Amino acid sequence: IRDSVSYVLNGTGSVSEATAARVRACVEELGYRPNALAVAHRTGRSRTIGLAVTDLTNPFFPEFAQGVHQAAATSGFAVFLLDAHRSESAEIEGVTRLADRFPEGLIWVPVRDDIISDQDFPFPTVVFDRDIDGFDSVRADIHGGGMLQAEYVLRYGHTRVGLISGPEWHDTSQLRRRGFLEGIGDRAEVVWDFPLEHSSHIPPDIVDEIAASDVTCAVTSTDIQAIGLMNVYRGSGRIVPDDVSVVGFDDIELASLVSPGLTSVHLSARTLGATAFELLAQRIADPDLPVRRTVLPVSMIERESLREVTDRAARDLRP
Repeated sequence: IRDSVSYVLNGTGSVSEATAARVRACVEELGYRPNALAVAHRTGRSRTIGLAVTDLTNPFFPEFAQGVHQAAATSGFAVFLLDAHRSESAEIEGVTRLADRFPEGLIWVPVRDDIISDQDFPFPTVVFDRDIDGFDSVRADIHGGGMLQAEYVLRYGHTRVGLISGPEWHDTSQLRRRGFLEGIGDRAEVVWDFPLEHSSHIPPDIVDEIAASDVTCAVTSTDIQAIGLMNVYRGSGRIVPDDVSVVGFDDIELASLVSPGLTSVHLSARTLGATAFELLAQRIADPDLPVRRTVLPVSMIERESLREVTDRAARDLRP
C-alpha cells in the first residue's frame, strides 16, 4: 500500500487507474501536502528558483521580478525573492541561505560586477545586466540606448548638456555612458558629468552646480535619477522643459506619471525578467548548453520633458 501511495504522489512506478483514483481522493480528503524540501532532497527537483536583486526600492526591479515570477509560474516554478539592499554581505548571505532550500537555479543581479565571479554555486545561474565569463546573461542594449539618448539630444538642438551616469565601478553604467558620449561626439559640449548611485538622491555638494549651470538638457543613467534631478530643478526655480530638458533611461511606470512626463529609453523590465527565466529553464534542462548572452533591443519613448531648444532655454539662466 505504501509503495502504491508513493507511486501516485511522485508519478513513479505503476498502479491501476482505480487505485490511483482512490489515493488521490484520500489525499484530497486529508488535505495532505508533501514536504517540498524532503522531495527536493530525494529527487533533486524542487521546482523553485531564486531571484536576487540589488535594491527593491528601485522601481525597475519589482517590474523585473514580476516578469520572472509570471514566466516561472507558467512553467510550474516558485520563486524565492532576495533583496540585497545594495549590500554585498547581505547578498552573499542571502544566496547562501537560499542554497539550503535546494533551488534548481538562480537569477542574479549582483551588487558589484566582481562579486559573482568568485562564487561556485551548486545550481545554474543566469546573470542580469552583466556579461560575466562562464555565466548565461541577459540585458538590454545599454550602449545602443546611450547612443539613442545622444541622438535625441542632438535632434532637438541641444549643444550644452549635463550627464548623470551610474557608478564608475559599474560596467553596465559605463557602457551606457560610453554610448552617450560616442553619440554626442564633438557636436555638443558635456558641461558636467557626475557618476552617481542609481537613486533619486542628488548629493547636496553638486545640487548648486547643477541648478546654476546653463545646460539646456540633462541626461541620466536611470529614470529614478532623472526624477531626482527634476526635483532639483523644481526646487531651484528652473522649469522642465521650458528652461531645461531631461532625458531618462529605463521607462519605468513612474516615467509616465511624473509631471512633466519623462522622455526615456524604453526597455521592458518584465520582458527582461521573463527572458532571464527562459534562459535559466533551458540551462536547468540541459546543463551542457554553451554559455549564452542575450541582448534585447531598446527604443525611445518621447514625453513632455524633452523640448527643442528655444531662445529662452538657450540663454544663461544662472541666478
